[in-house]
Amino acid sequence: MRYLFSIATCALTLALTGPAFAQAGNADPSPGAPAGTEVRVPNTEARVPNFFGASGLLAAPSAYVQGRNTATAFVYGHEDFINGGFLAGLADRFEVGLGILGGLNGFGRDNVNFLANAKLSLLQESGSRPALAVGVTDAFDRLNVGPSWYVVASKYFTRTELETDFALKGHAGFGGGIYDEEPFFGGELFFGPNFSAIGEFVNSRFNLGARYNYRGWAASMGVFDFSDFGGGLSYTAKFR
Repeated sequence: MRYLFSIATCALTLALTGPAFAQAGNADPSPGAPAGTEVRVPNTEARVPNFFGASGLLAAPSAYVQGRNTATAFVYGHEDFINGGFLAGLADRFEVGLGILGGLNGFGRDNVNFLANAKLSLLQESGSRPALAVGVTDAFDRLNVGPSWYVVASKYFTRTELETDFALKGHAGFGGGIYDEEPFFGGELFFGPNFSAIGEFVNSRFNLGARYNYRGWAASMGVFDFSDFGGGLSYTAKFR
């Protein structure tokens, strides 16, 4: 119940401070779409923070970064921890974030850690080429598993390419630390511009979830390793 109270408190704070910002643009043109093609672009480019504070899915990061002058506030609750903080784009290809993670079980009850994240986009996505990025989660090893470095590629497939009414974003990468020096994979399937289903394989575990985006807000829910539940809210805004 404690993490649900934290989520509700953050939601109220963001609702009160939101008008100070211009709403972030959430829909980007579909990479490589033919001129004049009408494509239902998802309401997000997978730039919602994950449960550890980096743009991505549930635990897996993506190769996408926050846009220039864009900032996201987030709070997530998991059965083992609470994590809340901010993620910002300092340039078109670089994002940094800071989260405050409180462990409830796995990290020791009431143990608070500051998680610093950073990600650099090496290649931007094109019609035939995936996006590629390198990054680090928990750069100062506050979780005592080593800095969680990673390299990840992401690709967006439009419904015209898939010949379906859906859109898919696929992600694949490799990392250390919390990623346990193993490959990780994930996908986000969009049912229209606002709602998506998420599946990922991270640290030898399968995670499933869903996300709803609306006017800068994103609500995420997930079940980790088919046993642990979590959820959270984020709000993305662009500075005037």
